[in-house]
Amino acid sequence: MSASYAERLKEYPNKGKCGLPENYDTSRSLSFKISTLANLLNDSSYTVVLTGAGISTSAGIPDFRGPNGIWTREQERLKQLQLMMMKKKKRNRVEQESRKKKKNGDDDLMEQLQDDREQQQQKQETSNEDNLSFVTAKPTLTHRALAHLIATTKKPKSNKQHHRNNNNSHYHVHHLITQNIDGLHGKTPQLPRSHLSILHGDIFTEKCPTCHTEYIRNYEISTIGLQPTGRYCTNGSCQGALIDTLLDWEDALPEKDWEKSQVECAKAELILCLGTSLRIEPAGGLCRLATTEGVLEAGADEWDLSDDGDAKEQSKKKKKGKKKQQQSTQKKLGYVIVNLQETPYDDQAALVIRAKVDDVMERLMSKLGYGSDWDT
Repeated sequence: MSASYAERLKEYPNKGKCGLPENYDTSRSLSFKISTLANLLNDSSYTVVLTGAGISTSAGIPDFRGPNGIWTREQERLKQLQLMMMKKKKRNRVEQESRKKKKNGDDDLMEQLQDDREQQQQKQETSNEDNLSFVTAKPTLTHRALAHLIATTKKPKSNKQHHRNNNNSHYHVHHLITQNIDGLHGKTPQLPRSHLSILHGDIFTEKCPTCHTEYIRNYEISTIGLQPTGRYCTNGSCQGALIDTLLDWEDALPEKDWEKSQVECAKAELILCLGTSLRIEPAGGLCRLATTEGVLEAGADEWDLSDDGDAKEQSKKKKKGKKKQQQSTQKKLGYVIVNLQETPYDDQAALVIRAKVDDVMERLMSKLGYGSDWDT
């Protein structure tokens, strides 16, 4: 699953801090924080959610930097390999000094058997992860809850759910931005693509670079790094060669989704960061756009944040005849982080919750007034 995807990536040494300890809030503290989060969501007239690998672990998809994450395990294997090499060098040095092992190959045989056992163990660990499939993985409670919050109003009357209209303040969540490639947001029926920005690609999506048509498949796309998939566009007479959408380490973010993400975060009064270590930039820094300081630093106070027009043009175009201070005086509630590990942005967060994301979202839905049947 995540391991098979990670194996396709090029070698990249700077994967950030991995294996940091996970911490949990006390029951009393967690209850207070969830109530605070509910109040923030009710007070916000425009909320954006940024999701990371931590929202998919309950679907059986490993994260990357957790105690058992893909990059954490990779670093541990590298340390073990380095230790093995040191031991081997020491044994070789002893061999050369004593010259006793030249007479007997039993030690060499035992050494080789030990190396084989360790290599086999590593292969078994990887194969256990590969047996899982992105295809069979299903959206978690968090995926479903976020889609529900986008699709329904803040205060459903008479237990009826109302379809989205033009009054954004009636909704708890207005846009989702994901760093995940697992496609689980896309498997959530209530979530339209127009309310989702995908920054690092989707394992099920290939696109036409000519007419920009996206094709969602029910199987994994086998290539990575925006490479040709061997299929062709069927949009009219285009027939362009389709490419995957999965980014390799140094690939540029998809322009349309990235520009849309910046615009949405600049509009946001509140940004909710779920299950992300916020260690991959520039995506991690998006949360700062929910603060007045972050908006000013990014120059977002000069962007045209109207709902009309292309996101790319909105992010570049300055409002005519309006003072620079207009956007800087926009109400900003800050950003909230729900993650078991510390992140580089904890200190300036309005609220940090240390708990599993599904547990937080289940209790949050109740606090927001959604009955127990919202997930049926």
